[in-house]
Amino acid sequence: MKSLIRNSKQSWILLLTLIFIQCNQKPEPDPLPLSVKSSLNLLQNNPQFVMYINFKNMRRTEFWEKNISDSLLNAEKTFGSLLNTFKLATGASITDGIDELYYSNSWFGENAIILKGVLDKKKLNDYLLSDSIFSIATNSIGKTVYIKNDNGLYFYFRDDNTICASNYLKQLDAMMNASDTAEGGVLSNQKVYKAVENVIYKKDIWMVSTEKLFIRGILLNFIESNTGIELPDEDTSIAQIDSLPNESKAEENLRSIENLYKNIETVSFCSQMDKNLKLLIQSECIDDNSSRHLKSLLNGFLTVSKLNSIKSSNDNINRILENLKLNRYDNSVYIELDVDDDNIKEMNKLNIIN
Repeated sequence: MKSLIRNSKQSWILLLTLIFIQCNQKPEPDPLPLSVKSSLNLLQNNPQFVMYINFKNMRRTEFWEKNISDSLLNAEKTFGSLLNTFKLATGASITDGIDELYYSNSWFGENAIILKGVLDKKKLNDYLLSDSIFSIATNSIGKTVYIKNDNGLYFYFRDDNTICASNYLKQLDAMMNASDTAEGGVLSNQKVYKAVENVIYKKDIWMVSTEKLFIRGILLNFIESNTGIELPDEDTSIAQIDSLPNESKAEENLRSIENLYKNIETVSFCSQMDKNLKLLIQSECIDDNSSRHLKSLLNGFLTVSKLNSIKSSNDNINRILENLKLNRYDNSVYIELDVDDDNIKEMNKLNIIN
């Protein structure tokens, strides 16, 4: 009997240990589809960030049917203008025609864009005959290039279902000259490509950046939005902080936090859509100590935000914050949010997605 009890206890301990390990195990990244990988060679090799959106996958989901429309993305300044340009040129929109969008951007404002889907080239040719919205030219090697006259966007049809575009003619030439099997663009930048491979959700939307200043901007926006304290645009050393007059200790700490970005290698955002929407922000730090520090700080900011929403009786924000999860796996820190219909209603009340 004692042996049976002892074996039973050992079994329960083993079971609980396995459950604990599984609950704290770092999620495995989705594999990168070969079709996506082969398109990355057309983007810049030194991007500020890289973004991928698969509208075709998302259109099939229940969440999309209930909550997404053309107006949502068209209202956004950069992508709204971009998507409207291609809708005018081909008749394709995110709800009908556009399947995939790739986008990269440099610090100098140069971009590289790939659009895949059901594209009506005849519509564009009709515009060229009857209107001045678009014009046509040839590049240095005699290939046809289209131009959106009001915004200077250059683009060409790589095939019947693919448009490549850029606001920089030299980048468009590079895209034209790249073969489908080339290892150029993002594929030639191992740091960026590794960051892409580490993204957990790859089917619907993802964005990655390895640029320190871009990461710094993300971190500062997070701090300021959760504390209301504006931090300086330039780096602030500890010595400078100590000399600031009439500064509370809390504000001093916040000002030193802004330099944390130096210990973050990459930041990525990704989402997966089905009945609900899973959002994930991944921060890859240089070591365990940096990831522990980052998680501790983020946890503190989230706690402050929750307390502020309770004090202000803002139940809408509080319900959204309650769904946030913060996890650390070795050098990685994850912020996760599962968005359901109720969250969408709360966001609508707060004008977050209107």
